[in-house]
Amino acid sequence: MAKYSVCVSDKRHADYNVEREILASIDAELTLCECATAEDIAEKCAQADAILLDLAPMTAAAIAGLKKCKVISRYGVGYENVDLAAATAAGIRVTNVPDYCMEDVSDHALALILSCLRHVPMRDRMVRQGAWNLQAPSFRLAGKTMGVIGAGRIGRALIRKVSGFGLKEVVAYDPYISAEDLASIGVRKVGLEELLALSDIISLHLHANAETAGIINKDTIALMKPNAILINVSRGPLIRDEDLIEALRQGRILAAGLDTHNHEPLGADSPFCSLDNVVLTDHTAYSTAEGVLELKTKAAQNVVDVLTGKEPRYPVN
Repeated sequence: MAKYSVCVSDKRHADYNVEREILASIDAELTLCECATAEDIAEKCAQADAILLDLAPMTAAAIAGLKKCKVISRYGVGYENVDLAAATAAGIRVTNVPDYCMEDVSDHALALILSCLRHVPMRDRMVRQGAWNLQAPSFRLAGKTMGVIGAGRIGRALIRKVSGFGLKEVVAYDPYISAEDLASIGVRKVGLEELLALSDIISLHLHANAETAGIINKDTIALMKPNAILINVSRGPLIRDEDLIEALRQGRILAAGLDTHNHEPLGADSPFCSLDNVVLTDHTAYSTAEGVLELKTKAAQNVVDVLTGKEPRYPVN
């Protein structure tokens, strides 16, 4: 019998060989579970020493059902599905992997920017239907002003990547970062309203919480340029869908590139799917072969660290 029991709350990956190999170093056995509810977690993971958590709801009720859990290791940057207060009260460490997908998500943001500027998905669809010489104006990236809302790891990676495109200026809104810090990477700090009014491209890089929910809404969209492009590779709740859909339908802004959504899967009946001026992807900005390998490695190592009495590299509580 193995020394430790580790449960994967909701298996979403093709295999777990990376985790198994890392956990084997401390004689930990990995069990793959399918937990859709808090009740599932409390039942299937009750005897786990550690849980590798993906999207399952780690509520207070779920945590109350864990008999001997020492660590909940979240696959990913965010941990909105974890009741942090309940975990802390129960003496359970919560960890995440905040730095695994900087390159991948910023790559995806850049891909969405270029796709919106050049109407790549729409042109691809129309060419496959026999169309040619489409009269849809495209735009160059050079000379544009880019606004970054949230200048953390991923926002900064995107700023670095666009530095060679000849942008007019990069501005950022982030109340928690000083103007001097941003100036050191060639970025001018501005208020939110100024950023919205100045920017040709607006890229969101925020956590979803009470402070940021609905930051893109009818009022903030009204401040944007008519040629503005909005990019969201962060979290769906940052945007009020009905307000963005109305703006896109009316041509109030040029386009949007959305990888994250308020309702996932998005579904073919979503109003977004009927619009040619939006580029949609399936919450996949993080997902590259390299990124997933890094995520799995670091999430499993968090478990090993806690179970062997070490301070985890990525503690949340």
